[in-house]
Amino acid sequence: MSTMAPARRFRENSGPCLLCVEHSSRMLRLPRRNDECSMSETQASGAKRSGGKKSAGAADKSRSGAEKRRLIVDAAIKVFAEKGYHGTRISDIAKNAETAYGLVYHYFKNKEEILDTIFLERWGEFMGAVRAIAADDRGAEDQLLSIAAVILNAHRTRPEWMKVLVFEIQRTQRFADPERVEVVGELFRTVAEILRGGQSRGELREALDPELACYIFVGGLDVVVTSRALELIEIEGDEGTYYARMARTVVDLFINGMSASQPEPGRS
Repeated sequence: MSTMAPARRFRENSGPCLLCVEHSSRMLRLPRRNDECSMSETQASGAKRSGGKKSAGAADKSRSGAEKRRLIVDAAIKVFAEKGYHGTRISDIAKNAETAYGLVYHYFKNKEEILDTIFLERWGEFMGAVRAIAADDRGAEDQLLSIAAVILNAHRTRPEWMKVLVFEIQRTQRFADPERVEVVGELFRTVAEILRGGQSRGELREALDPELACYIFVGGLDVVVTSRALELIEIEGDEGTYYARMARTVVDLFINGMSASQPEPGRS
């Protein structure tokens, strides 16, 4: 999540996200590329390798449209994490999903739309959890701890998705589009609102700017997640316990700092 915190202030009363992902409702006929097999060749080679198992086409017929689409998205996450976005071909995704090459184009017009879908759907799930945390009646520190745990545990439970987010999605030009900035901005606005709530209840210092502090909080988690994706941080002992300790450390540093007396900014 190295670019999770864009260097801009998000509007408090921004409108709804204008971005939507439209899926093609028809099969697209694309020119054959030298590095891609035709549908018939893909199915034939798949049938030969399976040694009598159902072909991709036969398996596709037994699945619902929603299931086929989900399998394609899940397969894309795995392949993007392994080969990178630019190193991945549609045929790679189809092979991993055990579906026909042309069926991918029935649900997605190109590879970029698949990456967009991965981001929007997975980010939407994540923000659903963040909204629920922000809506509860606990103190700011406990709410921040829960958000930190959700972010850090995402790498433990969905390492491939986090790898795609850190190394692929955030490195695409589309991530800097205003629509994407608006979507990601909800996280910062939500954290800022939690901080303002803590200030109003006397839990946090009123002199500090919550809109700046929210970037510092998310940025700290960003660096930790990126370090884990790069395997710069090694897990010691039980993984779940270690991630919980990481979340506590980030929140404790953010709330209390490293100084025992926590002096006011500018005072020694």
